[in-house]
Amino acid sequence: MKQFNKNAHAYDKIRSKITYPPALYRYLAERAPATSAALDIGCGNGVSSIRLKDYFSYVEGCDLGEALIERARVNYPELSFTVSPAETFSPGRAFDLITSATSFYWMDRKAVLANLKNWLRPEGLFCAYRYDVPIIYGPLRDFIEKELVTHWAAHRDPRLIQYDDTLELMRDCPHLQDARREAFANILFLSAEEVALFFLSTSYASRFIELEGGETYRNNFVEKVMSIGGSEPIAVNFDIHAFSATYLPAN
Repeated sequence: MKQFNKNAHAYDKIRSKITYPPALYRYLAERAPATSAALDIGCGNGVSSIRLKDYFSYVEGCDLGEALIERARVNYPELSFTVSPAETFSPGRAFDLITSATSFYWMDRKAVLANLKNWLRPEGLFCAYRYDVPIIYGPLRDFIEKELVTHWAAHRDPRLIQYDDTLELMRDCPHLQDARREAFANILFLSAEEVALFFLSTSYASRFIELEGGETYRNNFVEKVMSIGGSEPIAVNFDIHAFSATYLPAN
């Protein structure tokens, strides 16, 4: 997560384009016991937090990145944001819904799941959702997949590669019930430049550039993507995998 905070401005520019499907938020609002308050942990620049505002009266976000929270406050002044790791976050109220958008795997998940006992109202909902490495449709696909294998793979955190056992961790928590995993379709259309900027904003590509490729690689990568991608919008698969469970306090 330090890579994202370090490059907060570039991250903010492109990640605001990577939206999550409306069907996901409608689904979460329907499953939550009420719509008084929602919390978005690991909120980054707030692009996921603001989507909760359509359904919940009060929305709060927290993230350990000071630069990211600064951007979130600028982007969405109507929301409340706090600089804090999720593991030690201490909110001043309970929530009907708590979300973690493409960030839960960076956290101590067991600690966060334990914290839900103090954060959620009875029957409150927790949902951690994410997309994997996006699938690029069209002629760019082969080039991006080759870059992933030949340049970026060595810099991918193991948590991005290993099997995601979030569902099993949820089911091991006695205070969580009805744990489930669901998928939501999410096809976005980006320009070739936006595709390039998205991958350059990832932890693994930015780490490769920092340690090996340098600015020469960055510039050549953008030029190549724009050359192959052309001027037409490019379809990109950002399908969402959502892990959710309901908090039921012990009698």
